[in-house]
Amino acid sequence: MRALKTRDKKRLKKLCKAVSVMLMIVIAFFAYIEFKIEPSIMDLTEIKAQTLATEAINTAVDRVIEELKFTYDELAEIRYTDSNTISSISTNTVNVNKLKSGVSLEVQNQLDKLQHKEFNYYLGDISGFELLNGMGPVLSVQLYFSSSIETEIINSLESAGINQTQSTLEIRVKAEVFLTSDEEYPNVVIETNVPVAQTLIVGELPTYMYRSW
Repeated sequence: MRALKTRDKKRLKKLCKAVSVMLMIVIAFFAYIEFKIEPSIMDLTEIKAQTLATEAINTAVDRVIEELKFTYDELAEIRYTDSNTISSISTNTVNVNKLKSGVSLEVQNQLDKLQHKEFNYYLGDISGFELLNGMGPVLSVQLYFSSSIETEIINSLESAGINQTQSTLEIRVKAEVFLTSDEEYPNVVIETNVPVAQTLIVGELPTYMYRSW
């Protein structure tokens, strides 16, 4: 009977040791994910999300421009002095605001479609060992993709010859995208310029010219 009890105690000790080792392995695994794997996953997710958001913004802007079909003269007015010198370039506030609000709304609609988009990664792909690529459990990251959007119209002037200047109106879209609802991860700022309309201005540009936007 004593020998049986002693044998049972040894088995219990071995079982406790095995459980302790397994527990340590599990803790080490999750610590590795927390401090090594998770930052790598978020870096990859940020790159992919930035690409998706940029494509969504460009799609939205192209769609609104195609829908409104504003010409340069419908967005801006060039004013000349009596000596044929350009005095100013001012915008059509109503049309510019319509363009900006349309772009902001459509950009938000496009970004909303990315809500809850999920990226899957094999643990082996981000382990740093090429032999483990495509292997291991799948880790999933779901995007929160909240955003704030700012738009503005800018005018770039470029010489196109003697007394000729090409004026290009562009809409600048700045989107601040929050990838997750966790404040621990930084937001991504995406800024892109898309040409809206352009024209060739004939006349001398002054050193200083007033442009009202």
